[in-house]
Amino acid sequence: MEELEIFLRLAFTGLGLILTALTLASWLRTREPKVMLAAAGFGALAAEGILLSAGIFSADAESLNGTLTFVGLNFLAMVFLYLSVLKR
Repeated sequence: MEELEIFLRLAFTGLGLILTALTLASWLRTREPKVMLAAAGFGALAAEGILLSAGIFSADAESLNGTLTFVGLNFLAMVFLYLSVLKR
């Protein structure tokens, strides 16, 4: 695995975790349901990053991380983020 790929996987994980933590902190202040939906969307992206990063350290994780898993997590993130900006 190339150094750039390792860096990008870890950066994706870190960014997802930072965005999740920031939106959760915002939710604790405001208690707005839309902010919690955004936090769930960023949490799904963080989970995808964690799965991608697990492939760095374990050869078995690469076989478990199929395309369908990543498509499902991306779809889930998009649904949560869409619901967070949907006007009611």
